[in-house]
Amino acid sequence: MKEKILKDTFLKFMPNEGRKIGDWGERQAVRFLERQGFEIIEKNYNSTVGEIDIVARKGDDIYFIEVKTRMSEEFARDESITSAKLKKFQKTVRKYCYEREVSDELGIVLAGLVVFVKKIEKTVKFRLFVINNDL
Repeated sequence: MKEKILKDTFLKFMPNEGRKIGDWGERQAVRFLERQGFEIIEKNYNSTVGEIDIVARKGDDIYFIEVKTRMSEEFARDESITSAKLKKFQKTVRKYCYEREVSDELGIVLAGLVVFVKKIEKTVKFRLFVINNDL
């Protein structure tokens, strides 16, 4: 019990570095998407069901994007989007479409965007991939 209290007290005084990096990564993701011709519709949509980092449109498709920022050189698919997270993400997208009355004529794309940061080289790479289109 004593260890837990010390840990909780310690966490209260530590800045949330993970959140700061995540926020920075989301800003970089928005810039990347805009350079690729996407129109950003909404950022950080929150509901009782879940969160969508970025909602963007390109052509006749609306993209619901989960952003992950990684301090890594590996450029592979991010495995942190588990099947449980995917189900929650799909449910959140359905709620968003219902609340915002998204047109049935638009294609819906669930996507992940991994922001890879190489601190030493001071470079950023992006990988946009379709997660699953089965709603």
